[in-house]
Amino acid sequence: MENLKTRLVFPVKSFKRFDNPYNSKENTAKYQFFVNAKDVPNELEFWLDVNPREQKLNTDVSRDIRNSLLSEDKIFHLLNRGILISAEEISYDNKTNCIELVLSDNQRHGIIDGGHTYKIIISQQDNIKLDKYVNFEVITHVSHIELLAEARNTSVAVDDKSIEELKGSFDCIKEIIQSDIIGEDKYYDRIAFKQNEFWGGEEKNIIDVREIIAIMNMFNPYLYDPSVAAHPIQSYTGKEVSLKKFLKLSPDNEKSKDGNVEFRNNVVMKMKALIPDIFLLWDTIEKEFPQVSKDINRRYGSKKYSNYDNDKIKKVSLFSNEELEYTMPKGIMYPCVGAFRALVSKNKKTGECSWGLDPFKVWEEKKESIVTIILDNSRTAAGDSPDQIGKSSLIWDALYNSIFIYRLMKKA
Repeated sequence: MENLKTRLVFPVKSFKRFDNPYNSKENTAKYQFFVNAKDVPNELEFWLDVNPREQKLNTDVSRDIRNSLLSEDKIFHLLNRGILISAEEISYDNKTNCIELVLSDNQRHGIIDGGHTYKIIISQQDNIKLDKYVNFEVITHVSHIELLAEARNTSVAVDDKSIEELKGSFDCIKEIIQSDIIGEDKYYDRIAFKQNEFWGGEEKNIIDVREIIAIMNMFNPYLYDPSVAAHPIQSYTGKEVSLKKFLKLSPDNEKSKDGNVEFRNNVVMKMKALIPDIFLLWDTIEKEFPQVSKDINRRYGSKKYSNYDNDKIKKVSLFSNEELEYTMPKGIMYPCVGAFRALVSKNKKTGECSWGLDPFKVWEEKKESIVTIILDNSRTAAGDSPDQIGKSSLIWDALYNSIFIYRLMKKA
């Protein structure tokens, strides 16, 4: 969708503004109000790109939302957590009790959380008999859209993460990476293994343990056969799904809702030779991708998502925690790094994992090709949206095949 400025005017109730508590002069502010479900505007359907999840309306959760919306009670606004929107600006007319909502950039503005609720309301507006209200929350001038989207879409997952930390589910991973250093510090010291672990601290670049697991999962031959192009797109699209996929690891002949802890730990240890390199490879690509683009006369800095010359957005590498000139969206990072799973070998007898070729040498050889694949296909296959790049099986295919064929040719 093109970035066309959209102005939406609709009636609301109980409009409240909450200023930034740290600096009242900042443009960033939060607004809350209720909207009659019958008045929710259809035009917001074109502003869902910032939502990290696809909206599936045939799930149990969606059915419960629909049933609550169409029921005869008047507590939908209490049972449903509502819709969160990032916007350029918002204004309220206390004479008409209407707001004017302005959205102008589909990579920064739109429905961040509550996409399922929104789509269900729109699909059922003709069937709603009683006045049903939904809670709206609007935040203006959001500078860290990815962080806000991830936090708001994983509220349940944070608790799951904390429970698994208490169970010791991450101990095996800790054992491998605890002393690993990328850059000038141990990135292990910035990993959040449980809820609010760094709440109120000085750290600026915290790594969610689910991110660690999602990246590891891409190279796990017990989850994804490295010789088969069944791409681990879920690693990008769902951190909680990635966590559950990891926790449910069990031998092929064993079905267990909670997985098999001993088997899972054994799998991690079999990947021990890969894991430190995986995170270093991520860091290498994250820092070098923009420069490679420059070297081949491709203008990465001209992409909106690069945030070039945007000092309001802090650009820091995930693992080495170094300041960057450009933002590297995770929608690009996951398929780029994930392509290198084509280099993983698993010993048929022991199950031990190793690299068929040195991934860093392969990056040096193939980096121009990888960058070209991303930049050439990003507009045609993904509308130049990093989120759509991360979800595009065509782009995952092209990157994976590039590395896989290179490995075959080296062995020939």
